[in-house]
Amino acid sequence: MLQFVLSIQQSSAIQRTPCTTSALTGHERMGCVGAIDGTHVAANVPKHLATPYFGRKKVTTQNILAACDFDMKFTYMMTGWEGSVHDARVLRAATNDPVYKFPHPPPRKYFLVDAGYANRDCFLSPYRKTNYHLTDRRRQGGDKKKELFNYRHASLRNAIERTFGIWKNRFPILKMITNFPLEKQCMIPIACAVVHNFIKMHAEDDELFREAMNDDYDVPATDDPEEVGETSTRADDAGESSTRAENLDDFEMGQFRDGLKDAIWHDSNR
Repeated sequence: MLQFVLSIQQSSAIQRTPCTTSALTGHERMGCVGAIDGTHVAANVPKHLATPYFGRKKVTTQNILAACDFDMKFTYMMTGWEGSVHDARVLRAATNDPVYKFPHPPPRKYFLVDAGYANRDCFLSPYRKTNYHLTDRRRQGGDKKKELFNYRHASLRNAIERTFGIWKNRFPILKMITNFPLEKQCMIPIACAVVHNFIKMHAEDDELFREAMNDDYDVPATDDPEEVGETSTRADDAGESSTRAENLDDFEMGQFRDGLKDAIWHDSNR
């Protein structure tokens, strides 16, 4: 059954589709094609191989890189990385090695990423040391243009968090240790992503997707062995990883972000 599900991947799963969410109205011309983030799922690893799979929570996990569109369908997934590996390193490997078949967007198109990733190439991160998450916009002070940009950025990037939430709550196997060989454990998340996308494409009244489309939807707890309780409220809360990412920021992409920030501010004050 696992092999069958994976065999329909090309028609039902990891493909990029046009953005249709109303949240992008007025900014589709800016070139955003989706959002990217990392997440963890439980992994059962032989003791002699286990050390690099231990993350911050002292449990063994595999680190998964995924991209989604704004219809909450997965457009890319890479599995199998050890739980101790930083998300940014996984993304670098995916983009630098052709074997991983990363879907590089056309020029002037980009994916949204969080502050733990560098603002460079085709990846647009928020401004650091600036209010970021949706609930922060009511705070006083700060650079209002950057805050508005980060607010819009967070509003759109939230698509990947919603997608992960639906995916993990639909498939409990992603939260539990299994006795499958490690190679098969790496295939299970992709198979679940295929079914996730198939449901989104063909089950218009699916309850999980319907709830997630509401503007006041709260991303559900996923029992993620690495991420539960790790909610941050500012773009620089990633700490040391954010500092490393900042050192890798690209000047040209920084200029593009500044121009986008000014355009969003101008549009909001018409």
